[in-house]
Amino acid sequence: MEKLKYILNITDKILLVAITGVIVIQLFKIFENHKSSFENPSAYFNQNYGNDFVTQYGHRFTELKKMFPNVTILSYIAEPNEDFASQWTNFFLTQYHLAPHLVEREGEPHDTILYNLYNSKQIDPATNTYLNQGWHIVKDFNNGLILLAK
Repeated sequence: MEKLKYILNITDKILLVAITGVIVIQLFKIFENHKSSFENPSAYFNQNYGNDFVTQYGHRFTELKKMFPNVTILSYIAEPNEDFASQWTNFFLTQYHLAPHLVEREGEPHDTILYNLYNSKQIDPATNTYLNQGWHIVKDFNNGLILLAK
């Protein structure tokens, strides 16, 4: 009886190894058949590097950063009527791309105000509060970024 259990035990093990082998062979065949459709990570990276939203958004700030060689504090004004998520996304991306400069959203405006008009691209001088209070446009970057100073 014990010899029979031992034989069954060996038979079960051989069967398990055979089934595992068949599964591995099948998976290898599937891999080989579909290998050409897999994405090459380095080719994907080389093709798409710099084309993401964050990088493209940051290109807008290249010229602005050249204007401030020393660390400065900028007051930030967002696009009017922008939804909550877009407002905060644009603000945080602006902070990220202008670091180490400080970009503040709340409180009294500092000596320099940065308008980030991602959609409308311009401010209306007739209705703009700051322009009517003696501020002037230092530079309009023609990409939605407008810099005002006292």
